[in-house]
Amino acid sequence: MAIYKKNNRWYIDYYLPNGKRKREVVSIDGVDPSKINREDAKKALSIRKAEIAQGKFEIERIEKPIPFEHLAPMYIEWAKENHIAFEREKTAVNALLSYFKGKNANSISVWHTEKYKSKRKTEGKMPSTINKELGVLRLMYNLAVKGHLRHKLNKNPINEMKLLKIPNKKRRVLNDLEFHELYSACPLHLKPIVLCAYTTGMRRSEISKLRWENVDFRTKYIHLEETKNNETRSIPINDLLLEHLLKLHETTTSEYVFTRPDGKPYTARTSWRYLWLKALRESGIKDLRFHDLRHTFISRLIVDEKEDFATVMSLSGHKDIRMLKHYSHTHEDAKKAAVEKLGERIKSSTMDTYLDTSDKIAIKLAEGNIKKL
Repeated sequence: MAIYKKNNRWYIDYYLPNGKRKREVVSIDGVDPSKINREDAKKALSIRKAEIAQGKFEIERIEKPIPFEHLAPMYIEWAKENHIAFEREKTAVNALLSYFKGKNANSISVWHTEKYKSKRKTEGKMPSTINKELGVLRLMYNLAVKGHLRHKLNKNPINEMKLLKIPNKKRRVLNDLEFHELYSACPLHLKPIVLCAYTTGMRRSEISKLRWENVDFRTKYIHLEETKNNETRSIPINDLLLEHLLKLHETTTSEYVFTRPDGKPYTARTSWRYLWLKALRESGIKDLRFHDLRHTFISRLIVDEKEDFATVMSLSGHKDIRMLKHYSHTHEDAKKAAVEKLGERIKSSTMDTYLDTSDKIAIKLAEGNIKKL
């Protein structure tokens, strides 16, 4: 620990409790910097020593302010290299910037996030959208704390932040007839995309970024490298999808499997949304999102094919088995059939032969067939 003078300013040099070296300019409220002398610097250093020894030292008090608008672009740089849904991350960051711009990143608190929630609600944003944006904010801070961004923070000031509660939305599952009608209504360009989602359970982002180098025609497998959880997985290709992929491969010059009519790859801003909505209108199918094709794939494996969760997780890319358990309750026909089977079993049972006389009398009394004594 030491003191020194540089450019007519006195500095103190010491080590933080975490072992990091810190150089801090000496300042006194109400005193002109040119009037601060060596003795003042010694006194400032003594105060820092005492705070560190007593465990009262607050790093954030002497941290250089970091404007939020400086931290946000660093996260964008990280997301571009590490996040598969980069465009969606960028949209969330822009929303955060509109509110937190001008604020010190170190001073943003849970109170600020609550105010942000209220503002976005008044703007008509869905809770899921607001949660996505706040999730990006939390990740941004966590990355800065871990040193993955160019500006490093000492702590995440919004660790205690709570997200909005969202009621569980019923998952939509297509039946065979509905899929046939949807597929028939799809333009030629959209058919292989829809078929891929329906027979592999791949996410929209995984489909749009699929390259030919990841399709193995010999073994009939798709090997995904760019996934939501950054873990690779392999999915078998059935014969129907294989036929479509072979036709595409013969006519394309792009490195991507699925491309726009002009041959360019898809992005979040240039997806097949228009074609999808048109197919829904022509097929007459309502309340269906593209992601529901993935729901259908997973539900079919669990409910209809009775596949074990380990197999389904390896195909779907889910890391938490609790997520898959939700799919056990999405097939209304299966639930009704199960209850009906139970009813038929009770009807065909010989329970009556095991009832004693008092039980039979009690039943008849309940039915009003015997007068009370």
